[in-house]
Amino acid sequence: MTATYETVVEPTVQITFTEELEPEHHSAVERSIQGMAAHAAQQTDRVRAAEAEHAKLAAALNAPLARLVESDPASAEALQELRTRPLPLELDSVGVLHPEDTSAAAEEATLSVRNIQTHVWGPPYHFSWFWHRTNGSPPFNRVIDRPTGQVGLDGRSGSPGAIPGGASTFVEAHAGFGLLFHPPANGVLVGDSLRRVHDSFAVAAYGIGSNATVEGGTECTILEDGQFRQGATHRLYRKRVSVNESDHATTPGFFTDSPMSIQWPVKAGHEYTFNVGVWVYCDHTAGVGRSAAQSLCQAIIPTMTTTVPM
Repeated sequence: MTATYETVVEPTVQITFTEELEPEHHSAVERSIQGMAAHAAQQTDRVRAAEAEHAKLAAALNAPLARLVESDPASAEALQELRTRPLPLELDSVGVLHPEDTSAAAEEATLSVRNIQTHVWGPPYHFSWFWHRTNGSPPFNRVIDRPTGQVGLDGRSGSPGAIPGGASTFVEAHAGFGLLFHPPANGVLVGDSLRRVHDSFAVAAYGIGSNATVEGGTECTILEDGQFRQGATHRLYRKRVSVNESDHATTPGFFTDSPMSIQWPVKAGHEYTFNVGVWVYCDHTAGVGRSAAQSLCQAIIPTMTTTVPM
């Protein structure tokens, strides 16, 4: 059995190492994951800020309607019933995170040609990572299992009592696996991976000014000395519903995700990480009513392939 060492970089970031990765290299990985989280936050902050401003304007427009509803006894009674009635989220059809049989995992292989080395890695990889936005909430559930290469996130956001484990804020979370490199020569680092994915979502919004949003997908990154250099994101789904709407979808079993190869020039004497994982996002606005969202993305990553100079 492979021993592991775990460290918490900050309240929202967790990294678990294999014993094959020497302790003196742990700080390089920590800087890398912190850099990846910071870059992702910077990219999404613009979108979230615009959404927040839009929500403020919508709330101001809906305020007079809310006062009218609450001032009318019949309307107020209907509003109270709406806020306590279960939403049509179809949670049973969405499902939960669950382990899969990975007994047929690929074996590792190495090929060296003309001063480059191509290596097909299998689990448990060098380290696993998880982080979520500190101004949001953590996911309802997560699975990160390096020995089998399985990773999954179940994010839930909703009005009080609208969805089991629903957070009052938005949820944005990321998790996956990574490899650390110290190239002995200048060249190009190329990274790719095989990903088998299962995803599902459920959204519902009922009442004036209500809405709910879900997103999810897979991602990969290359970082140099803890600085983001290259990345790719494959968004598998996005759904937004508003007043008196609901929707849900699920993919049966696990399907093979699209190729997502990335590359970056590397220099000898520097530290590089190649990371592959999944991400989820969900948020809701109750308005004068009730809303909830669930975003679930799970993957099996049987191989990560890298080409590095030697």
